[in-house]
Amino acid sequence: MNAPAVYPKLSPQELAQRWHALAGRPGLPERYELDEYGEVIEMIAPKTAHQRIVGAIQRQLERALGGEALPGVAVLTAIGVRVPDVVWQPVWGDVDPVSPAPAVCVEVQSADNTRRELNDKVTAYLEAGAREVVLVELSGRIRWFGAEGERSASALGLALVLPPGSYPR
Repeated sequence: MNAPAVYPKLSPQELAQRWHALAGRPGLPERYELDEYGEVIEMIAPKTAHQRIVGAIQRQLERALGGEALPGVAVLTAIGVRVPDVVWQPVWGDVDPVSPAPAVCVEVQSADNTRRELNDKVTAYLEAGAREVVLVELSGRIRWFGAEGERSASALGLALVLPPGSYPR
């Protein structure tokens, strides 16, 4: 027997409306995402090593692909409004949260990320339209994903290098 949905998931339009309604609201965490019900998920501020990796990847994406790479852009997905560490697009519009997902979404793993969270985010970005999702693990391993699953290398020809001393930890 399927249990009834006591609280239904929000539609993409409702999630975007909730995201806009929360913007600048007092009492919210500095960094947050929304789950598929529109509930706020507080994000812990990243550490310096994490941000060094984010900055290095951002610069490398722009050098390799042109276009513009940005940190902390909200992306509308089936699991809510999520904020990858870095995203890349050849050309940006002015939609917030971004939909469809940017061509490249990058998640840099933090100690507080769960496997389930990372699995869900990789899947959600791909289902939302990302061509490639990059996962940088705590070990320093860089993994590449596309609609077909995990890849042995970037389909876009990327060869990312992490800053010296940033990983492994």
